[in-house]
Amino acid sequence: MMVRFFRAGIIGALCLFLVGCGQEPQPNINLSPMLDKAQEPNLMFEGFRMVSTRGHDREWDFTARACQIFERDNMARAQDIKIVYWRNNKPASTLTARRGFIRTDTHDTRAEQNVVMVSQAGAVLRTERLHWDNQKGRIYTDLPVIVERGTSVMTGVGLEADSELKHVEILSQVNIKVRSIKELKTGLAAPAPGKKP
Repeated sequence: MMVRFFRAGIIGALCLFLVGCGQEPQPNINLSPMLDKAQEPNLMFEGFRMVSTRGHDREWDFTARACQIFERDNMARAQDIKIVYWRNNKPASTLTARRGFIRTDTHDTRAEQNVVMVSQAGAVLRTERLHWDNQKGRIYTDLPVIVERGTSVMTGVGLEADSELKHVEILSQVNIKVRSIKELKTGLAAPAPGKKP
């Protein structure tokens, strides 16, 4: 099933931190204030990367400007994130957001605030929160979404999809707009043999 990479990721990130100690200091990152000692993170990183694999296949790369690890809650909280999802050992899509969360026990993730996901084929998904179910290999949300693909723009509330955005299901209040009927007809109509479209 899932390769346990969390401890190795911490050790690797710590090594990178120690190697970079000789460099010029960077501006401090304002990490989220904690209300009491019980809510303080066990580890904090400026510059962070985790990789999830299944067998020999890479599933996703998660990078962030800053990250806090809460071992008691099996949770990592990150700021200014980028997630690259992989399919058949090739990048399938890239997600960016202001905040991200990783369940360190299940490897499920959640992205929040200005979430934009772009597939290699050019589909674009926009929402304010997006979950990744690591076991099922699916993304989902219950919030309003915008999906742009080719000449069409789909909007609605709630979504389930694969990491390539090839199979997208908008769950309710679905609305589809076509930017240009002429472009749509051109894209759908196959030219007659020997004739130019």
